[in-house]
Amino acid sequence: MAFGNVNVAYKPCKSVGQLKAAADYMLGKKKEQLYYGICKTENDLYSALGCDRDNFANNILVTRKLQGKSYSRLKEKDILAHKMSISFHPDDNGKLSHRMAFMIAQEFAERFTHSKGYETLFAVHTDTAHIHAHFLISNCNMDTGKSFQRNQKDLYDMSEFLGEICLKNDLTNSVRNSFYNHDLETKKDRENMAEKEMKKRGIETFKDELKEVIKIEIADPANRTLDDVVNGLLKNWNVGTRLKGKTISYRHPEYRDKNNNLVSVRGSKLGELFTVKGINYELTKKSKSIAIAAVTERGNKPIVRANSLDSRTEFTRQREQISSGSAVHDIGENLPDLDRFYDRYRKPVAEVEREPVEKPKRTKSLHR
Repeated sequence: MAFGNVNVAYKPCKSVGQLKAAADYMLGKKKEQLYYGICKTENDLYSALGCDRDNFANNILVTRKLQGKSYSRLKEKDILAHKMSISFHPDDNGKLSHRMAFMIAQEFAERFTHSKGYETLFAVHTDTAHIHAHFLISNCNMDTGKSFQRNQKDLYDMSEFLGEICLKNDLTNSVRNSFYNHDLETKKDRENMAEKEMKKRGIETFKDELKEVIKIEIADPANRTLDDVVNGLLKNWNVGTRLKGKTISYRHPEYRDKNNNLVSVRGSKLGELFTVKGINYELTKKSKSIAIAAVTERGNKPIVRANSLDSRTEFTRQREQISSGSAVHDIGENLPDLDRFYDRYRKPVAEVEREPVEKPKRTKSLHR
């Protein structure tokens, strides 16, 4: 299975000014672009579905008015249009013309936006080494007035669809074998109000401890799979996990709720990095980095087979340094009492559970 590069990491347009600026940028009509002679696209490389391509902003504002939707004032909850883009690898430029990219973008827009009732402006840009297309999608359905919805499954389907088109056109450098949210590294850890207040006061939460040790196991060179990470959490930190499909939760070995029950927290509640998808993404990235380093090393020095036992021993030494607070590592700030966390939870716990996670009862306070 192949996946193409679909980027949705753009801030939506929430005001008329932002909307018109986004449309002008896509078409190379902003004042500064015209002043400096910057050509973003060409006359036959941009179009619109459901509206006038040269008057997109005004057209969708009329649609909003007909559907009784507001737009005159900036409101944080009101979204006028969404942004999206698809891109191709420069190594495929010999097989991909700007016109072909335009046809792909048109098919993509028709399938995922216009066919669902949303006006869409799209343009292929010609001013960069990698060929790419931008989309501006109205957030108001032409027939129902409903907002445009795009969830993780939709992004998966879009990436898969683009990957299939790339393969059909022999654009092999523009696809990857696994789906991942390429914007994962920009995601912030999720925190509730109580946790934010504790952080301001310099107080760590049980979630902080969990995130720290999970990062350590992900970074361990001996851990190459999700199961390796899960087993490492259990063996080295006494952190139990539960897996069900694409969902993972972690059980802190000491933290309990008001009923004295151990508390489990889903990875998605900790942040994108700590989900099944996030862990697999980091492991894949780490594996590629190791492979690149090996190739570089091979080009400069005689090939030396690394001993996995030596690697594990070295990382154990690093973990001991981390626990003692004497080493700085690249996976997050050291917690003041990580050594206490490590030493305190040596007692064995049950093996990894692969069953549905019971939703933990809410606690009134995060203090242990």
